[in-house]
Amino acid sequence: MNLRTEIVKDYLGRFPNTKNLTLARKIKNETGLVFDTTEQARDLIRNYRGSHGSARREQLQDRSFLRTRTIESKDNEYNLPESDALEYPVFTIPAAQNEILILSDVHVPYHSVDALTVALRWGRQHGINTVFINGDFWDFHQLSHFMKDPRKRKFTEEREIGWRVLDTIRKVFPDAVIYFKAGNHSERWEKYLKVKAPEIFDTEEFGLDIILKLGERGISYIGDKIRVKAGKLFILHGHEYGGGSSSVNPARWLFLKTKGNALCGHFHQSSEHIENNINGEIIGSWSTGCLSELHPEFAVLNKWSHGFARVRVAKDQTFKVTNLKIWGGQIL
Repeated sequence: MNLRTEIVKDYLGRFPNTKNLTLARKIKNETGLVFDTTEQARDLIRNYRGSHGSARREQLQDRSFLRTRTIESKDNEYNLPESDALEYPVFTIPAAQNEILILSDVHVPYHSVDALTVALRWGRQHGINTVFINGDFWDFHQLSHFMKDPRKRKFTEEREIGWRVLDTIRKVFPDAVIYFKAGNHSERWEKYLKVKAPEIFDTEEFGLDIILKLGERGISYIGDKIRVKAGKLFILHGHEYGGGSSSVNPARWLFLKTKGNALCGHFHQSSEHIENNINGEIIGSWSTGCLSELHPEFAVLNKWSHGFARVRVAKDQTFKVTNLKIWGGQIL
């Protein structure tokens, strides 16, 4: 075994979940002149992970680093190279978690204390057993690629305030299951790492859920590229399809994108759109209001409104959405 092979196997063992190119860059940067190029390291990584096709994979003597592809090829009669294409998975909320409080776009530390208080109070009074934080809980202003305002709070300060809010939610709902769905503001963390520290971008220790210490609070993290289902209803943050921010009716925009039952946040507006198709089946879509400040400096004039939702799922997987709007600290 030569030195390059030993180094690659060592890194594969220590960083089993790091992407090929990210790991190759890390190896090249940390091992000096051992590798002439990053691609040289990447080629060895791909070899030991079995990414050079089934023929090469079968010839490997050391098979301990082989990866199961996210999307398996059902028919590859021409022995095409294995694809790096990834699946867009679905997470199904268990049937027992059937009274779900949807909280979207809290944007800590720019949250609305009044609106969030109304939502938590309503949830406590209505037997909620599941809290679903549907994206953009934190703002992460200083991690944004936009021009930074030095007067805004630092990442560590934002994180500390967010923990206090999460701890309050846990106190209000001590027995509830709490899910934390990533949104577009959460992407700022990944983009920041890609630019500032690509070598550690894909290591588990720097995953957003680890940095935010969600597991320590008994909160389940759901990544950005995962669809969520509650019964027959899909729950998205809303940024996954791109665009739509200027829609007159975000719910109708969501309906046209999904062609199915769906609920989202992201647009900071409460709306709904319900139709029946040619089979007489009713299809609905909803967008929820936000729980953040309504007139931030970057968008003083807007169409935003405060709100949240309750999703009740029946045993037959049918569901009911109660889309609640808040005005002046009261539910409309």
